[in-house]
Amino acid sequence: MNIKTLNKIIGSVLLTGSLAIASSAQATVITSSFTNAFEVTEINQTGSLSQFDSALGTLNSATLTLSGESLSSTVLTNNAANPANFSFTSVLNFFFDASSVGVTTPVPAFVTQLASTAGFVNLGSGASLNLGPVSDIASYSVTLTGGDLTAFVGTGLFDTSCSTLSGSTFVGGGANISNDQTTSAFCSASISYDYTETTATPVSAPASALLFGAGLLGLAVTRRNKKTS
Repeated sequence: MNIKTLNKIIGSVLLTGSLAIASSAQATVITSSFTNAFEVTEINQTGSLSQFDSALGTLNSATLTLSGESLSSTVLTNNAANPANFSFTSVLNFFFDASSVGVTTPVPAFVTQLASTAGFVNLGSGASLNLGPVSDIASYSVTLTGGDLTAFVGTGLFDTSCSTLSGSTFVGGGANISNDQTTSAFCSASISYDYTETTATPVSAPASALLFGAGLLGLAVTRRNKKTS
């Protein structure tokens, strides 16, 4: 084996070792979540999510998703002596507070639909119209990066609270339409952390490469000396 060939082998070994080190960092995603139980509205709920432990690696971004679900049964009754022409819509507004991690949410964060006549309807005197049950789900999501991530880093928990306000709108009906509505809802939330996980540096890899190269060099020199003696 000549010196030129040996240099190529040593270079290849060292390059392999350096590539192994470079590939030790990889992107990973972990999540934390909570889901509360259905409660009769109006609700006021709280849940806890885990912070990101910096011992796992370097946090790149955090995606906070706030969700809510409503379930409603609605019966409208015309109490007037004459038929009534009207439209009706009922919604549930979800409000979230994530100020503990510096997140400001829209007010409301989102709205779910509880009932709707989907336009104008005509209801006879004393007649009732059943608009339920209606189930609806909605959510709001925000992704944070850079300096906005500071409050998410730690080894503890942070709280997110939620409350609701329902609202109904009649157009027409002469205020003679009664609304018998039962609604329950719940809030949930999740946090997804995208981070770069850095594994322990394989310090033995370059050292082994150098030792292997030195061994090859020594072997080549020994063989060359034997040939010249």
